[in-house]
Amino acid sequence: MEHYLPEIFWHDRKALLSVDFQKIEQKDRYKIVTTSVQKEVRIWEFEFEVVNGKNERASLAVNFVANLVGHSGAVNVARFSPDGKLLASGDCEGSIFVWKVGPITAQNDLIVSGSDDMPPNKENWIRARQPFRHDSDVCALCWNLDGTLIASVSNDDSVLVHNVLTGKRVWSIRNHHHFPEGIVWDPRGKYLITLSTDRKLDIIDAVKGSKLKCISSAELPDTFIHDVQMKKGVYKLFHDDQLMSFSRGCDFSPDGELLFAPCAHLEVHESNVYGTYVFRRKDFPKSQPFAFLPSSQPTHRVACCPLMFSLCPNVKENALGVPYRILWAIMTKDSVTVYDSQSFYPFAYVDNIHYNNLSDIAWSPDGSILLISSLEGYCSFLRFDLSSVGEVMESVPSPPPSPVLVQPKKKGRPPKCETENPAASPKAAEKGLLASDPVQSAEVTPSRPLVGTKITTPKTRSIINYFKKSSASISKAHIAEKEDNHNNIDLDITIISEPCPEVAPVQSSSTSTPTAASTKVKKRASLISVPPITLD
Repeated sequence: MEHYLPEIFWHDRKALLSVDFQKIEQKDRYKIVTTSVQKEVRIWEFEFEVVNGKNERASLAVNFVANLVGHSGAVNVARFSPDGKLLASGDCEGSIFVWKVGPITAQNDLIVSGSDDMPPNKENWIRARQPFRHDSDVCALCWNLDGTLIASVSNDDSVLVHNVLTGKRVWSIRNHHHFPEGIVWDPRGKYLITLSTDRKLDIIDAVKGSKLKCISSAELPDTFIHDVQMKKGVYKLFHDDQLMSFSRGCDFSPDGELLFAPCAHLEVHESNVYGTYVFRRKDFPKSQPFAFLPSSQPTHRVACCPLMFSLCPNVKENALGVPYRILWAIMTKDSVTVYDSQSFYPFAYVDNIHYNNLSDIAWSPDGSILLISSLEGYCSFLRFDLSSVGEVMESVPSPPPSPVLVQPKKKGRPPKCETENPAASPKAAEKGLLASDPVQSAEVTPSRPLVGTKITTPKTRSIINYFKKSSASISKAHIAEKEDNHNNIDLDITIISEPCPEVAPVQSSSTSTPTAASTKVKKRASLISVPPITLD
């Protein structure tokens, strides 16, 4: 492994935030993109040149390609599409620009770079369409395998997927409790993985946009990690929002069988255990990590090498149990560790290569270069000899099918039971209350009163009792006299529900109307209007 640190002010001594490689056809030549707190995106190309022989260390030659102007704030992230033809960049204003290389006419061979201090652009990068929008800072973004969709996460607690060809939004998720800081697209196109500040890793259906699984805690066995004894129990897996990191970048292995998740944090008594989790695809339904890679400080970013290697025959162990070898790099704020899936220990480690914190890492398409950016404004290059790593696999074995991650539906209300007819119940049959009987059960309110049925009501204290008492004080002779005088009056009154109570005779001649007490009937009983009665 060789380390290169060119003394280049990539963005005028400003802090670098993101780097990525572009896939090109030229061998031994590379193109990269850099972003910073400036409002610009810059593209570079570099190569390694051997000066005085093959045995000497090659020198690194870097050339400027283009300066992309258009963002209104700091550009937090930039990623090339898988085929390298498009470039997506997101800024702190919530805008996502999609760039492409436009034609260069003969009249305008030298393109203005947008700055007097910058050389003219060699490539004409233009916007492919109108920007996509978030309501706040764009934290991370990624492409799908065919380069037609862009998934992005933001400080507005949202996950958005846009179609680059049509410019339309495919779906969105806005129910995160805390904003997600990292997102990665499954190489098989089935899942989207987000890692948020709410200590959760969400597995999302990349097609429908629905959450399939949320991993936040797991039951871990008894073990020792860095001389810290862990007892068997359920632990929170990830770091909370107190971690000073702008991004939490997960990554898949090239075949999608392994998922590497940083920001692991286990609180064991008064000790804090940091590291990185390795999830197997078949273990997604269990929400259980397969392996834990400890670290002395919190990890922020994981980047997996795009190549896969054959197993080394001289090594008997196979740490992850996969039929191939893969490499991945884990970044902390000041170190980078490179792991091999066949070994239990890392085979490369660098630290203190920059004065300020590291911000991003990226692998070259051929797997030989690891690019590291820092907040001090410089980039480091780690060059690997792939012949010492192993033989590159040309054909990858077909992976097993993906597990089923469909969430169970919530239990609905039990079906309503049909109401049993009280008249047909066994209890009613014992009392002789059948449906055909003219007399209905007291538990059922009759729809209409039955003819010839005498209905009585319980005695209650009311104003009727007062009239009854007052009528008792009148002499029987006086009552008889009044009754004789009214023998010629025809009273056409039909009692509907209950008999009308006695009414005290009126002392003077007047027109009388029935009182509320005298016309009180049972509920739901229809009344027949009564003509006024004149008492002489």
